[in-house]
Amino acid sequence: MTAAIARVSGIEAYDLIYPEHLAMLSEINQETMKRCMHNSTQVWIGYEGDKVLCFLGLIPPTLLSDRAYLWLQTTEHLHSHLFIFIRYSQRLVAEMLEHYPVIVGHTEITNTKAIRWLRWLGATFGEPQAPGVYPFEIKAK
Repeated sequence: MTAAIARVSGIEAYDLIYPEHLAMLSEINQETMKRCMHNSTQVWIGYEGDKVLCFLGLIPPTLLSDRAYLWLQTTEHLHSHLFIFIRYSQRLVAEMLEHYPVIVGHTEITNTKAIRWLRWLGATFGEPQAPGVYPFEIKAK
């Protein structure tokens, strides 16, 4: 079976990943993910067969904004599909940048794999704004 990433609505995403993937999160993190999916203008789910690999989306601060906040949640199944996820993510970010010329977000300073992946996607990092958190920005060229 081949892994793929599909665009879905936030409600569809929530129904596809709950309870298997969200139920293992703390209550506050479940609520955060529910809000992320609900507030996102675009949501994608990475999957292989019936296994969810990851889910991600974009949240603009306003409907007319030229920037959006990128969020990503991975599952334990992603580890065996990292190469295909990285390949798909480059195309996905190019598509995102067509809608929002600036993508922003943050990652933990200790998450070296995420930082390497974001740099590969063209992210630049600012000074930490909170303890242990790196803000990043990806701009259209």
